[in-house]
Amino acid sequence: MASLAYPNRPVWGEDGVNPRALALKEFTDRMKDYTSLQKKIESGLPALKPSKDPADIEEHRQALASGIRTARAAAKPGDVFGTAADLIRAVIKEDAADRSRRDVYAAMEEVPGRNPPAVNAGYPEKAALATVPPLLLLKLPPLPEGVEYRFMGRDLILRDTKSNLIVDFIHDAVPTVLKKK
Repeated sequence: MASLAYPNRPVWGEDGVNPRALALKEFTDRMKDYTSLQKKIESGLPALKPSKDPADIEEHRQALASGIRTARAAAKPGDVFGTAADLIRAVIKEDAADRSRRDVYAAMEEVPGRNPPAVNAGYPEKAALATVPPLLLLKLPPLPEGVEYRFMGRDLILRDTKSNLIVDFIHDAVPTVLKKK
């Protein structure tokens, strides 16, 4: 059986299908399905009118989050990442190996501590939104507008920026030796 541990090397299965490409396509398709659902639910909400009152924006966000939670009530970890999770873990590990230890720790400095993520849970209101290093983002599969990668402890999450929900996560995506102290 061919290994998927090397994300930049093409690998072909016995059936002539590149499993890496298939995993990435399936991930991309699931992301499209999610953003279609997000747009459908948002289109059913009253339009958000320009307002100086943050409560109006928060009410709209909460209504969107509630609609998404209801529509994805059976969602579980891995539903979106699927088999691409192992590939993404390998990309993160490879990226960390290419950086100095100092750069790795600097990138993880603002990452919120271990708060086990859950699918459909809200991203913690008071938690920092530490950015994923730009060079790593270039190596990860692109995401549609309204969804972003974030680290939470050693986990990589997909965060819906419109509803502030955790769409999916990869547990222990960051190698153990690189975790925040």
